[in-house]
Amino acid sequence: MRAAWIVAVVLASFVALGTMAGSPQPATAGSNDIYVGGVWVLKIAHDASGYSAEQRVLEVEKRITEVLSTPAFRTNGVVVSAHKSGASAVVTAGDMNVITVTPQDAAGTGKTTLDLARQVALRFAVGLSHAMPDATVHVF
Repeated sequence: MRAAWIVAVVLASFVALGTMAGSPQPATAGSNDIYVGGVWVLKIAHDASGYSAEQRVLEVEKRITEVLSTPAFRTNGVVVSAHKSGASAVVTAGDMNVITVTPQDAAGTGKTTLDLARQVALRFAVGLSHAMPDATVHVF
């Protein structure tokens, strides 16, 4: 029952967040769009740190696969969070870095890297709750 309540809170937060002005949404699904559990998480459109946008997408997809393949997350739950890392911000699942939001990603959004990473973390958590319905997903 507690897990269902947490998922309901996360989903309600996601709906509220999605209706906020300026919230990034994909125009159409593209090769640089990241989805988890059928939920759009982000679009990686910029090169950063010596990686092309396409290379960044592949790395994020690899990390998401690692998260989905971690048995402890299904049995013990997973905490998704966003935190600053220099000029960038990182979305983590447990102690695993999953997505780095760079200043290039935030450019033109009117948001800081941390604000954008928090939005990404929320969508990622909702996606994880769909992809791993037997797991408890928390967002902090």
